[in-house]
Amino acid sequence: MRFDRRPAALLALGVLSPLVVAAIALATRPWVPVLDMAMTELRVRDVGGRHTPLVGLPGRIGQSIQEQGSHPGPWSFYLVAPFYRLSGSRAWGMELASCVINAAVACLIVALGWRRWGVRGAAVFAAIAAIAVRGYGPNVLTHPWNPYFPVLLWLAALLAAWLVLAGDHWPAVAVVVLTSIAAQTHVPYLVNAVILDVVVLGVLAWRVRGGARAAPLGAAVGVGAVLWLPPLLEQLFRSPGNIGKLIRHFTTEQPEPAIGVGAAGRLVVQHLDWFGLTFDLVRRKDAFVHRAGLAGDPAQGVSIGGLIVLAAWVASVGWAWRRRHRTLMALHAVIATTLFAGFASSTRIFGKVWYYLTLWMAATSLLVLVAVLATAWLVLTERAAVPAVTRRLDLAAAVAVGLATLGSIVAAVGQEPPEQGQGAAVGDIMPRLTAALDGDARYVVFWQESVVPGSQGYAVLSELERHGFQVGVHPTWSVPATPHRVFANGAYDAEVHVVSGGWIERWPAGHPGVEQLLLHDARTDAERARFDELDAHVAARLTELGRSDLLEVVDTNLFGASLDPALPPDVVADLSEMLLIGEPLAIFLGPPGSTF
Repeated sequence: MRFDRRPAALLALGVLSPLVVAAIALATRPWVPVLDMAMTELRVRDVGGRHTPLVGLPGRIGQSIQEQGSHPGPWSFYLVAPFYRLSGSRAWGMELASCVINAAVACLIVALGWRRWGVRGAAVFAAIAAIAVRGYGPNVLTHPWNPYFPVLLWLAALLAAWLVLAGDHWPAVAVVVLTSIAAQTHVPYLVNAVILDVVVLGVLAWRVRGGARAAPLGAAVGVGAVLWLPPLLEQLFRSPGNIGKLIRHFTTEQPEPAIGVGAAGRLVVQHLDWFGLTFDLVRRKDAFVHRAGLAGDPAQGVSIGGLIVLAAWVASVGWAWRRRHRTLMALHAVIATTLFAGFASSTRIFGKVWYYLTLWMAATSLLVLVAVLATAWLVLTERAAVPAVTRRLDLAAAVAVGLATLGSIVAAVGQEPPEQGQGAAVGDIMPRLTAALDGDARYVVFWQESVVPGSQGYAVLSELERHGFQVGVHPTWSVPATPHRVFANGAYDAEVHVVSGGWIERWPAGHPGVEQLLLHDARTDAERARFDELDAHVAARLTELGRSDLLEVVDTNLFGASLDPALPPDVVADLSEMLLIGEPLAIFLGPPGSTF
């Protein structure tokens, strides 16, 4: 069966247009990556050389920073690297990569719909993609942070799996490619990806036994083997290997109790609340992120809206089963698989349920909505003229694409680089810092930061490397800064110390051999006054609560203090505002061993 490609191409162009707008807008807005994104840029910079990464970004894996594990694989770095080079190795190149990759995935989603059902399928899948672009928002889809990078890839994988279970076997290759990249980039996808791949490949193997062509199965398995080669090589040739670290961490070494069955069920149900989500999609540019934040808040309780949607989906499963509707049953099988996998993996979340740990649930939620609406449409076709209902379906999908895309474009126009405050401060000091350093010397970068430890330190490390300086780190930071950037004792000339907030006054003025190169405070007078007011209020409240032990932590690690689960909401809110305002930044230059 041949379908006209032009409508599908126009729909795809509409869906990806917000990403084009965002890429152009961000090209005019300087960005200095901090913390995780600085670590990401270091690895992207290494791609293609003798230190090409074989594993992903470091995560909350392991008992200490020296033994820290990483997310499973490096494919996000490989995919970002060409665009990074194309941009002249500017940080914007990583944003460009994220925009282009997500635009390509949006086109793939539309193409999957067109492949199976022609223009009608392209319109419906374009609506799904457009709602996803609107729901995740430009901050997620232009920011190649590892929890954000796979979100659209995972949605495309689920849709491709639907086609496979419905009888179209070649999309299995797309399933394996997309799930492998997602799982390697962010470990919360790993269990879900394995279970989905087992279902898809298992169905293909069963059909091959029944006489189906083996080529799609062989291609999917072969591509998967190639994609997983880098982390397997790392495990074989490095000790301890990262795969072993991951296995130990999630089986025997978890530092905190897992959230368990009840909290995981509440998480899943909260993500299904399309009553709240629909409202959020209209008024927010990050509805899925907001929903993930609500899901991670135990104070929210069980979502009644989510329970209603879950019940509607169960009813739609019953309807499809009674009518032996193959296409809908294939969709329900994918949903059931991902709901089970998502629930099972969520029971193993430990500590604070950060919003980024469950962003992938939005894809399942979207498919649940599609299943319920598709069932409603089929019920209508039994009681109305099919051509009229069909025309309304196509029109409704086109309207959804238009409205969601319009909202996404408006949001994209005003998109700013992430963590702009801390990154901008590093960007401000770089001309003075580079002018003060010797281009022929070797430096180790240390940091003592009061806002988010390491955030600006990794940024200074990356920016000095960008400017051609020979810079490295102490062995303590071998994993996050990469092993080849470690400088052994005696192998460097001086230390560059990135010091902020309460740590600055602890550095002894005039200490032999130590020089303060600069002091930078980008805050306005009003912001400084507000920070001092919040600081005084937090100190008073902590004393009142009998938590004087945290006064020192607030002075030297604001972010760490804000994570204390026993703190009341008003104190957490004050600390969060202090984090946004920031603190002064200083750079000290000293001889080896000059840390205070």
